[in-house]
Amino acid sequence: MKFSALCCVLVFVVGVAMATDSMQWGFVTTNNNGNRARVVIGLNRRNMVLIPDEVKDHKRCSTRTINQHDFDWGYVAMKDPAKRSCWLKPLGERETYEETKRIMDSGSEMSQVNENWIIPKRSLDKDQVEREVGSMLADFCSDSDVFMLRRDTRTLSQQKEDGSCTHNCGVCAVEGTPEYAMNGMQ
Repeated sequence: MKFSALCCVLVFVVGVAMATDSMQWGFVTTNNNGNRARVVIGLNRRNMVLIPDEVKDHKRCSTRTINQHDFDWGYVAMKDPAKRSCWLKPLGERETYEETKRIMDSGSEMSQVNENWIIPKRSLDKDQVEREVGSMLADFCSDSDVFMLRRDTRTLSQQKEDGSCTHNCGVCAVEGTPEYAMNGMQ
C-alpha cells in the first residue's frame, strides 16, 4: 500500500515537472526603430527559442539567426545555420521569462534595443563553450564556430558603420562589429 502511494506521488511529481517544462509557442512582432519583423517564439521557464522572419531590406546588413535563450545560465546564443556561426552574449535585464511571457500573452510588440558588441577573430574551443555557458547552449552551438561577444565600449563617433551587422535576439538587436576591422581602436 505504501509503495503504491509512493509510486502515485512520484508519477504526479514527474507529471507536474514535465508540464512546467513544456514549450508555449506563439508569434510576436519585434520593433527596432520602426523596422518590424515577425518572430516565432517557443517559451518555457528555463529557456526560449526565437526564430525571426527574414529581413528583406537589402540596405541593412541583417543576419537571420535562430536564437536559444538560457534563463538559468543567463546567456543567449544567436546561430546562423547557413554560415555555421554562433554568437553568445549575456542576457539583458529585460530578456527574462516573465517579460517575454507578458509580451506573448498581451499580443503587444517586442520593442528591441540596439546593443553594440565586438565579434572576436577567434572562436572558442568546444570544451570552453560548455564551461562558459552550460550544456544547453553548447549543444545548440555544437555544429558551429562559437564566438563570445564583448561589449563595444567605444563612443558612437568611434564606431564604424561598415562591417557591422544586426542580429535580432528578442528584446535586443545586436550590432556586431568584427574585431579585425577595429585594430588599434581599443
